Amino acid sequence: MKRFRNFSLLTIASILFLSLILSACQPLVAPTSTPAEEAEAAATIPGVDEYLTAYEAVEPAPLPGQFDEDGMTYDEAYDFQEALVAQLEAEGAQRVGYKLGLTGPKRPFGADEPLYGRMLDFMVLENGAQVPASDFVKPLGEWEIAYFFDKDVSYPATVEELQDAVGQIAPAVELPDLVLADMKSLTWLDLIASDIAPRRVIIGDKVSDEDVDENAVTVVATMDGEVVGEGVGSAVMGDQWEALRFLVEKLNERGEQIHAGDFVISGAMNPLTPLGPGSYTVDYGPFGVITFEIGE
Repeated sequence: MKRFRNFSLLTIASILFLSLILSACQPLVAPTSTPAEEAEAAATIPGVDEYLTAYEAVEPAPLPGQFDEDGMTYDEAYDFQEALVAQLEAEGAQRVGYKLGLTGPKRPFGADEPLYGRMLDFMVLENGAQVPASDFVKPLGEWEIAYFFDKDVSYPATVEELQDAVGQIAPAVELPDLVLADMKSLTWLDLIASDIAPRRVIIGDKVSDEDVDENAVTVVATMDGEVVGEGVGSAVMGDQWEALRFLVEKLNERGEQIHAGDFVISGAMNPLTPLGPGSYTVDYGPFGVITFEIGE
């Protein structure tokens, strides 16, 4: 009995000692940052405040790269973008998804690859929107497809896994705003830093992704009855789903992923198209129609 009691005490002591060692080895979990804390950290990146002030005032904005004396790197451009979005979130905006840019066969501004940015709730408009011209410095029109995710997406993701994660799709017209003042010196890193110049996006009626061949979608856009642009789904990186796979890979490099509830606009089917005041119809054929008006 005495021997059993000693064995039990030794066993308990060993378990307690092992528990202490395991506890000490557990990784520390950093507390989740609040938008205010992220905005405070963002303020340490030169140029974010100046760019945001111009963006919100709808005035020509300085190139983000000009604030880096040593030249902005690829990672620093995305750091700037994240800091910019954190400032907007601290003001009450909410992230709702992502956008892809420079996804066509030709990539201007010296781009090595397509770009991605973040979409915020205040940017989203309903079909038939009346959009004041005063909302923009230099409005552009991009005919796109929006993908609405019902499931999280982890890297790496196959096309089949992406299709399974997407619940619905919809026509989408993005209205980016080239607020950057010095277009002659503009680089693709400036575009990344600017969040790829977002301003507004108009979403059409959602349908099941099983009902549409996204790469075969054709678009014709008119202003006051005159054709101002055309496009086809396969113009986006040659395959809409490969564009989404690219986004998943790039987000993973930054420790991010697409979550259920996010939407992604996959990139323009058309070349950069300047817009002016007028009534617009963007016809996606059986997929749907988006209408909007830009006021004087």
